[in-house]
Amino acid sequence: MKKSFYFLSLFFTQCICIASFGQFNQVTFEQVQMYSSIQPQGKYWHPSTTQVQDFASILDTALFHPLQLQRDPNYPTKIKLLNKSNQIGKLVIDWSQSQNVAFHAYLEIYELQPEQTFSNSMVNIVIPKKDSIQSTWFLTCTILDETKKPVFQKTILMGMIPIANQGIGYPINIPITTPKSLFKAIQSGISYFDKDGQALAYIEAKVPISYASDNFTMPLLQSKSRISVDTSKGFIQFAQNNARVVLRTPNATMQKIDTKDKTSNNPFFTILPEIKKRTNTLFKEYYQAMQPLRNVSENKDYSLEAYIEFNPMVDPELRATPPIRFLPDSIHKIYADTNLIGRFKVLDQVANTGFFFNSNQIFNGIDSSSLYTLNSNFPKGIVTISKSIEGSIGKYAFKILFNDDIDVKIIYLNNVAIMATKGRNKPNYIIPIQQGYPSSITSLLLLIAYSEIFQSPN
Repeated sequence: MKKSFYFLSLFFTQCICIASFGQFNQVTFEQVQMYSSIQPQGKYWHPSTTQVQDFASILDTALFHPLQLQRDPNYPTKIKLLNKSNQIGKLVIDWSQSQNVAFHAYLEIYELQPEQTFSNSMVNIVIPKKDSIQSTWFLTCTILDETKKPVFQKTILMGMIPIANQGIGYPINIPITTPKSLFKAIQSGISYFDKDGQALAYIEAKVPISYASDNFTMPLLQSKSRISVDTSKGFIQFAQNNARVVLRTPNATMQKIDTKDKTSNNPFFTILPEIKKRTNTLFKEYYQAMQPLRNVSENKDYSLEAYIEFNPMVDPELRATPPIRFLPDSIHKIYADTNLIGRFKVLDQVANTGFFFNSNQIFNGIDSSSLYTLNSNFPKGIVTISKSIEGSIGKYAFKILFNDDIDVKIIYLNNVAIMATKGRNKPNYIIPIQQGYPSSITSLLLLIAYSEIFQSPN
């Protein structure tokens, strides 16, 4: 890479710009030259003929016209894709078709690892910004006169910062964003070319994260609308079907169970046989967890009664066996006020789901029509279900799948996926999948999904 940085440094130490070329002169947009040190063979950064034409139109407005140059459209722009880093900065000049034109423009677009850029002190960027920048792009425009002498040269260094959007899925770093967003950012960078200013200008571009395709959320959430949720005041508030939904999940309470008291006076006498079924109960503690739930909009109160095993000898960082586990089977109860309306069970770390994600295909996390296949060969990743809550409420059977890797929960009713949410402890937004169910039941399931007792209570 040293040789490539030598050529780049030659560009950056030059400042060749004249205020005016006189009356309008003809210029050809000879060539776009590109290279990526992050993925040299990655086709996602290869421009199409249409995209190159968009580059030309932007240069017309931002640079050529202010320099009193008129681009001659009779000469098509060549696309040169480099495959070696030592080719950076080297222009291959071939004017056999355009030798009678007075000026010739070249555009170079290079993607470099941020650490390569920063280690060579090409630009002074504060440390917090460096941590955010995942990709750096150098855009250099050079205009040569008929003697092949540079009469204009300027470089735009663009630091690309990935930002969260309303996408759902497994985010990936390479590429930093989808091809469509990438070229939109490059177009924005090209618009900063002007006839004045410094030879090297630095700008930042915030680009939406790209996601790997998957068979877990993507088929369910294809082009589904997102409903933003306000949790700033301790409530779960959102608007749906022209109605305002306000929910609340108060703090849960825990009461330790005295497993040594075998008398009928023990308030947890009926649960002792379930605890007795547990193997190797030495050092383990057992608790009753009571989770109040409040549907403020409908003025309804619910609660969950659950029984939890706590093993203080387990290191939670190992994650092989969680230190907090729910007792098995459907002994956990759901109440509306004091009326028993349902039961549920909790399964931890569900394996063999058949769900996977594919980093060889990326999309924007919202619309799978933006799916783009990379020329890569990454192994498929396994989608794990951190927790599954399964039970029944009246005539409805429900299931809530938790994926803590991407902070997504999917809610099923009678084996039909009806809703997905994004957000671990509080929902950031909700994605309705199937409509037509009573709001009382969908709201209750949302309250259950975000109950404190399923968030590793103290």
